[in-house]
Amino acid sequence: MARGSICEPVEVHPLALVRAERVMAAAADPAPERFAHFHDAAELVWFEDIAGELVSEDGVFPLSAGTLVFVPSMRHHDFAITAGPHRWVLAHLDPALAAGEAQMRLGRCTAVTFAGAMRGRMDALFGWLLELAAEPAPARVIMAGLVELILDSLALAADGSPAPAPGESCGLDRLRPALDLVARNPASAITLSSAASACHLSEAYFSRRFKLVFGTTFSDYLRAYRLRLAAQRLLSGGERVSEIAYQTGFASPAHLADQFRRRFGMSPRDYRAAGHKGQDHESN
Repeated sequence: MARGSICEPVEVHPLALVRAERVMAAAADPAPERFAHFHDAAELVWFEDIAGELVSEDGVFPLSAGTLVFVPSMRHHDFAITAGPHRWVLAHLDPALAAGEAQMRLGRCTAVTFAGAMRGRMDALFGWLLELAAEPAPARVIMAGLVELILDSLALAADGSPAPAPGESCGLDRLRPALDLVARNPASAITLSSAASACHLSEAYFSRRFKLVFGTTFSDYLRAYRLRLAAQRLLSGGERVSEIAYQTGFASPAHLADQFRRRFGMSPRDYRAAGHKGQDHESN
């Protein structure tokens, strides 16, 4: 990659599920600067007008008008785009939203170019996604359904697509065992030592490498992961806040509440109430 790897701080509020925007470049604009990166949010990009390549750890994919790109959570990628007029829709997804069957089938960075009627359908789906994402209280059920439909369509089309050119590796691979350790059992007593051991690295080297690649410490990453998981459980079930606190690795409900307010600006109970209010609004 041209400029190394960096963990870009992209965050999607769990109450919104999707953050979407339209990006446009004029004919006189220079080519966008290369930026090799990865992030916790999954990514969908619908290229309405483009020329270039998706360069990822999973391969190099050509980009043209009508190309749909999916980048799973924590996959290293970069876009090499030529100068000129371009237009695309960029959607970042809460990781839980893109964790269904379609993503399991895709598994890696994927790019497929659609034509004809299917391209028109994708234009309509992403137009709808943009409208919903711009609303103060997005319709979460419809938003989730749109994302699932887009991912299902991509997974079906990708089954018959040619294999991409080989991709480029990145420093993230060395640290993936620690990420897997957190994902498998976030409630366990995960220490810096156990994370470094999972990667077969010394604590000092692991800490330096993690900070370099992610731009944050391992303890801060672990806290953010647990908070996002707690937020998802608050919205998806009726468990008591105390149960969620212990199941996501916090020392006590009070500890969860304190960290939750710092990150989301409200208590866990208020957060759940806000999510249920939005769901009630959708049903009406």
